[in-house]
Amino acid sequence: MSSVTSANASNSALTSALTSGKSALGKDDFLLLMVEQLKNQDPMNPADATEFTAQLAQFSSLEQLFNINDSLDNLSGSTAEMQRLSALSMIGSDIVTQASNFSYSDEPLQLGYKLESAADQGVLYVRDASGMTVASWPLTDLTAGEHFMTWDGRDDLGNQLPAGDYTLGISAFSGEETVSARSLVQSRVLGIDMDSSGDLLVTASGTFKLADVSHVRQQSN
Repeated sequence: MSSVTSANASNSALTSALTSGKSALGKDDFLLLMVEQLKNQDPMNPADATEFTAQLAQFSSLEQLFNINDSLDNLSGSTAEMQRLSALSMIGSDIVTQASNFSYSDEPLQLGYKLESAADQGVLYVRDASGMTVASWPLTDLTAGEHFMTWDGRDDLGNQLPAGDYTLGISAFSGEETVSARSLVQSRVLGIDMDSSGDLLVTASGTFKLADVSHVRQQSN
């Protein structure tokens, strides 16, 4: 009687594993299937030892995959915490970002550019939300490296521009060859905006992703 009850319980567990609606069987389900196979095999024609060994190897591999997946989840959580701590440590520091989009809020900004190699001419320009160029400057330092200037929010005619979102761009040339260059925005981190999309650094020049930060500069007064 007890053997019948045990068999019914095993069959019930097996049926539950197969009909639970899971997208994939777990390691416990895999082991249950293997045990049921052994319990219900024909005594006169037992399972092949080589095949059973292969199934054990598959179960071992499955166990290792689950362990690796758990380790990756833990590592991902630790990485997120480290990134958050790194972002928090930047509050009050001046950062240089390689993002071309920035915000102007009636305060002077540090705009700049980085030349990968020396150029002999070029221009740094600001465009408004409609894509119109409202301010531009010829590059005065054409050596390789980073260079910055202070922008007071005025256009090429000296008119004060309204607060809002703008785009910084650069074009640089050496002879007829284009020089690789990136626009830069330097601003002080005022806070951190933590949301589901990731930690954002809040500055007077807008919000930036941690990945946009080129480096942290020594604070300027």
